[in-house]
Amino acid sequence: MHVDRDPRRPELPLSLRVVAYVTILSGIGSLIDVLIDLAHGHLSLNFGVLQIPAGFGLLRLSRGWRTFELVCLWFAFVVSGIVAIAVALGKTITYRPLPGPWDQHRKEISLLIAGLMLAYFIWEYRVLTSPRVRRLFGLR
Repeated sequence: MHVDRDPRRPELPLSLRVVAYVTILSGIGSLIDVLIDLAHGHLSLNFGVLQIPAGFGLLRLSRGWRTFELVCLWFAFVVSGIVAIAVALGKTITYRPLPGPWDQHRKEISLLIAGLMLAYFIWEYRVLTSPRVRRLFGLR
């Protein structure tokens, strides 16, 4: 069955769709963390679950959710920079223990993850602030 696209709704660029889906998946990950903590008897307040509606808002071209996501990105830039510096200075930052032989390379793995996340955040920022995407959100 073929469903025709609404001609009034513009085609979303692949980059924006990727950002939206990664945002939704990030929110689902936060929700899973909250549920795991709850199952262990801990009440966890994780604002990351707001990434779920933010991702759907990006798909609907909501200016408010785009702004929310840009604010989250600036926060992520600051936090990932602090984490990268802390790890480079020898601080151990762990969320969950690493399995077996990976645990002895905790510093290197942490730096790699922080670097990859920072690269993704920069790419996401470029997507959300690109002229084409700005026009889709009705911005000049």
